[in-house]
Amino acid sequence: MGKGDVECNATLFTGVGQPPVYQKLDRPQLKHEEDVIIKVIKTSVCGTDLHILQGNVFTCLPGTRIGHEGIGEIVERGSKVTKHEIGERVLCQCITNCGNCKNCAKEFYGHCVNAGWLIGNRIDGMQGEYARVPYANTSCYKIPMHVYNTPIEDGILLACDVIPTGLEVGLLDGRIKENMSLAIIGMGPVGIATLMCAEMYKPREVYFVDLNPFRLDIAESLKSLPGFANTKLVKIHNTLDDAAKQIMTLTKNAGVDLVVEAIGIPKGWEISQNVVRPGGHIALLGVHGKPGEINLERMWYKNFKMTAGLVHGYTTQMLIDKIVNRSLPAETLITHRMKLSQVEDAYKVFKSGINCLKIILVADDEWDNQKYNKITHWD
Repeated sequence: MGKGDVECNATLFTGVGQPPVYQKLDRPQLKHEEDVIIKVIKTSVCGTDLHILQGNVFTCLPGTRIGHEGIGEIVERGSKVTKHEIGERVLCQCITNCGNCKNCAKEFYGHCVNAGWLIGNRIDGMQGEYARVPYANTSCYKIPMHVYNTPIEDGILLACDVIPTGLEVGLLDGRIKENMSLAIIGMGPVGIATLMCAEMYKPREVYFVDLNPFRLDIAESLKSLPGFANTKLVKIHNTLDDAAKQIMTLTKNAGVDLVVEAIGIPKGWEISQNVVRPGGHIALLGVHGKPGEINLERMWYKNFKMTAGLVHGYTTQMLIDKIVNRSLPAETLITHRMKLSQVEDAYKVFKSGINCLKIILVADDEWDNQKYNKITHWD
């Protein structure tokens, strides 16, 4: 390997409370027979990355290259990688799975005995020029060539984490059914992804909550989706900290069938407790770094159910198919496109939350290939 191949740029978690640093580091190497090395084409910044920087993810240690969302071209592969070829472009699921353990047999991939959430957490991640992906046979998905370099491919990137999180941890764990009432607390990327996926189940009514008018307006724009034709979508501004009161008034104090908590702070849990109906379900998909209080003195009356945890990725291929055939408008979540070398600025923009949802980071040497001038809007 030549000297020019030894180093690459990557985004480093240097310590709790410190901003990420984009710097020269050793290029990743194959470690196991089912690994691939990818040249990163596209990656993104996630709210979970902010939780890492704040010290809320105890498994991610300073010195780790962060980022768990990625599309890349395979440049090296281990001897047991049989489903993917050198030169193939793939989506790398944020949850890697061995495909052989007892949890993988149940599609409980987030708790794969041999993997799980490794990338950008317990091993180096995607916000760099190259990355190592374990268990490539079962954790990578081929990108159709006809969508290379287009906004559709950008949408596919979101199928490695944010959209399956909303679908699997929010709606499916929450036992979503047609004609249910739903509340989504927090309209960041994963909250809006939850709303987008809820359209498949034709809910009776949806109440979506946030402080940010821009994000609420983006969420409201989804009302034109076919599955919402008979759905009452209600935008809840929480500027007066009265979201629960608003929802309870609108439901005549009945509450809602399913509450998806998509913030990851105690306030989100507090609102969820206050609006779930008796016999209802609270599904938490926010990454919580602080304890939340379960008010058992009144919650036990409700006979409610609660679920929480990691995404698994068992819906990833289905979501890719929907994005490619344009029945799932993943593009709605993307507000910014920047070069990978601008990642430090991207974190500042993302953290500000000002007119921002998802930022697509494109490898610098791929930037001029992007066909954004040809497909610029969802139509």
